[in-house]
Amino acid sequence: MNIKKQYNILAVDDAKDTLMLLEFDLAEEGYQVFTADCGEVALKILAEQNIDLILLDMYMPGISGLAMLQKLKAHPVLANISVIMLSASDDEDQIVAALEFGADDYVTKPYIPKVLLARLRTSLRLLEKTLELESLAKTDFLTGINNRGCFDDLAHKAVSLAKRNELPIVIAMLDIDFFKAVNDNYGHDAGDKVLIKFAEVMSECFRDYDIIGRVGGEEFSVCMPNTSAENATIACDRFRERLENTQILLTDSQAESITVTVSIGLSLGQGAEISLDDLLKKSDISLYQAKESGRNQVKLYSDEVVAIDESALSVDKKSSSEKYPGIDYQIGVGNVLGDDSLFAEILVMFYEDHAQDKDKIQQAIATDDQDSCKHLVHTLKGVACSVGAMTLFEYAKALDVAINLAEKESYQALFNPTSLELTKIMSGIEEELADKL
Repeated sequence: MNIKKQYNILAVDDAKDTLMLLEFDLAEEGYQVFTADCGEVALKILAEQNIDLILLDMYMPGISGLAMLQKLKAHPVLANISVIMLSASDDEDQIVAALEFGADDYVTKPYIPKVLLARLRTSLRLLEKTLELESLAKTDFLTGINNRGCFDDLAHKAVSLAKRNELPIVIAMLDIDFFKAVNDNYGHDAGDKVLIKFAEVMSECFRDYDIIGRVGGEEFSVCMPNTSAENATIACDRFRERLENTQILLTDSQAESITVTVSIGLSLGQGAEISLDDLLKKSDISLYQAKESGRNQVKLYSDEVVAIDESALSVDKKSSSEKYPGIDYQIGVGNVLGDDSLFAEILVMFYEDHAQDKDKIQQAIATDDQDSCKHLVHTLKGVACSVGAMTLFEYAKALDVAINLAEKESYQALFNPTSLELTKIMSGIEEELADKL
C-alpha cells in the first residue's frame, strides 16, 4: 500500500494475543500502532495522541465496545475518527447496532489479515476524502489562504476576544484596483496569477497571528487583533507599497509581467459594543472612499465622514443565472478553479453528507443535544460557503453564533430559515444531478 502519511491506528482489545497480532500486521503494513486492553486506557491514548482510525473490540470488561463507540461519536472532537469493530460474535443485532452508532465497518475474529487491511485501507480512503472536503470548506482553492467562511469564523472569535479583554481590533477590506482589466486584457489565467501573488504578498507582509482571507473575487480582508488604528494603517500602507513594486510574471519568462495596486479601507473596533458585521460594513465604506479618491491608497473609517449611500457599496456577486437554486455557481465553481465536473462531484459529496442535516439539527434542538447541534451547524456553515451557498451560509452562521452563546431560546427561530434554504438547495441538486446521486 502506498500510504501518503504514516497513519496512527489505535487497537483496543482485552485479548493480549489479538493485540500482539494486530500490532505486528499493522506495523508490517507501515502504520504507527497504539494498543489498549480496555476502554479507559484507550480514552487516555486518544487524549494524548492524534489517532486516525480505531480497531475496537465489541466485547470488553468495563466500558464495552458499543458503549465506547457511543462515547466517541458523541464527542465533538473524536466523533470524526474512523472506527472498525472487531468481534468473534456474529450476532446480527450487535453488528447493526454498531453500524447505526457510527462504526465504519465490522470484522469478525479471528480476522483474516488481508481482509482486515483491505477494509482498513477503504476506511482511510474515505477519511482522506472527508479531510479534503473539510479543507475545501476552510481554504480558498486558488490562493491557499482562508476562504470567506473560515475568515468570518476566525474573525468572529477574534472580535469576541477583543471585547472580553477590552483590546482594540482592526478590520481591513482590500480590493485590487482595475482587476477586471487584467482579465480582459491578459485572460483569466493571468488574473489567477495576480490573485495568487496578491495572497502570497499578504502572507509575507502581515503578522503570523493576523487573520487574512479571500472574501470575494478580487476582495480580501485582514483582521488585526490588538492593533491601534495608527499601526494598522502603517501595516496596510507597507503592504500597498510592496504590492505596487511587485512584478507579477504572466509567463515563465521574465518578458511578460505586470504590476497591480490595491485600495484598502480600515475600521477600528474597541469597547463592549463592537461586532464583526459592523466593522466589515465600516471597512467597506472606507474602501469605497479610497476608490473614489483615486485608488491605490489606505482610508480609515471616521464617524465624522458623511454617510455614503449603501447602494453605491453593493456589488452584485451572484451569477447572472443560478444553475442550482440557492447556490452562487460562480463562487462555487470558482473555488475549484472553474472545473465544472469537479464542482459537480463536490455537490454530490455535499448532498450525500448533508441531505439529512435538516432532520439531524431539528432532532438535536428538540433533545437539547448541544454538542451535536454545535457540530452539525458549524460544519454545515463551513461547507455551505465552499459550495457557494451564501444565503445558507449566512443563516447557518447566525445559528452557529447563537449556539456558541447558548442562546437556546433563539435556536428554533434561526433554524427555520436555515431549514428552508437547505431544502431548496438539496432539491436543486437532486434535480440537476439525479444521475450521479
